[in-house]
Amino acid sequence: MKILHTSDWHLGHTLYEHDRTAEHAAFLSQLRDIVEEEKPDALLVCGDIYDRTNPSTSVQRMYYKALLDMHEACPEMAVIVTAGNHDSKAMLELGRELWLMAGVRVIGQVERRDGVIDLDRHIIGIDDADGVRKGYVVAVPHIFDQNYPAFEGDTTKEDRRNSFFRALQERVKEVNAEGLPLVIMAHLTVADCNCEGHDPEMIGGINEVPQEELGRVYDYIALGHIHYPQTMKGLHGVARYSGSPVPVNFDETYPHSVSVVTLEHGSAPDIRVIRIHNVKPMLTVPAVPSGFEEALAELENIADDEVCYVRLNIMMDKPMPSDYMERIAQALNGKMAEYCYCKITRPEMDEVADDTAVTYDEFRELSPIDVAQRFYKSKFGTEMPQQMADMIVEAVRRYDEDIDKNF
Repeated sequence: MKILHTSDWHLGHTLYEHDRTAEHAAFLSQLRDIVEEEKPDALLVCGDIYDRTNPSTSVQRMYYKALLDMHEACPEMAVIVTAGNHDSKAMLELGRELWLMAGVRVIGQVERRDGVIDLDRHIIGIDDADGVRKGYVVAVPHIFDQNYPAFEGDTTKEDRRNSFFRALQERVKEVNAEGLPLVIMAHLTVADCNCEGHDPEMIGGINEVPQEELGRVYDYIALGHIHYPQTMKGLHGVARYSGSPVPVNFDETYPHSVSVVTLEHGSAPDIRVIRIHNVKPMLTVPAVPSGFEEALAELENIADDEVCYVRLNIMMDKPMPSDYMERIAQALNGKMAEYCYCKITRPEMDEVADDTAVTYDEFRELSPIDVAQRFYKSKFGTEMPQQMADMIVEAVRRYDEDIDKNF
């Protein structure tokens, strides 16, 4: 069985008010070409299709067209989409019966049938063009720990999560009487994964899960949520984050890609990485923190026709000029590069306990949890407890969902 593994598209994402539609459209076009070339048995999209729970109509149209384009490129291919923590589970599942006509299965949430958890809706058989069964995919959407369904006797959220994955494993073993390749796809944080370049707010609120807890019968574990592409080989199978195909922030400096995986039951998967070309790279100038004048001089050296986003990498050993924004705009006048913000490094950061004072550009970069943690530290002189930080992240997420619904 051959699968094409991708995740974390974050369609509709804006970068410091810059629209990124062209970048996402370019990625989806590349993905369509990969589908046509590789002819996989299944395309797995492991969550965070959208950047917001209530994306604009134009962003939804881009997503719909992309899936239809994939189906047209390879009509016999199954497409399986699961919800991530940035997606509205209910909205993603709208029209799921219609999507079946294009070979698309959407799993947004866990459901019950006659009061019993419907495990079978998560177990999807993958067939070839002749209807021959090639393998199975167990599709698990993002679930906050407190929302895992309760089985008889379960008490803590960890117990419920353990029971859910154990029940899925036992059920798919029953279904897979032929001994075909088995894949589980999930949107979560696996313990000991590499979170390099990841926005902490995007990780927050999702606890780490030991890899072995997901199950021991799978030939491949297809993961979403962490943007750094990586393969983790445990005692019971191979897990991989395909990573974000388009960088979400300037710190995602690694190559971005999708993964083509060929599977035989009981054997190590063959994994090939296909790079995604980013049509509008993110450029940090200079590469190391420097004074404002030095950074500005390098900014002026960017070619007029170089299409990119730019952040200035400033070592603030003295106050910024009062007209620094005007001077940055002047340096970029006539260029295709778009300014985003200044990354500020202060020489005294490691020595001064009170780091609550920020510049305008630094404040623009702060997330709500950053502000809350700074306030807590200034008030109590210590770091905010992780449980409190997780609660704030979850509260902000729910607030954003309510605001989106009202509009």
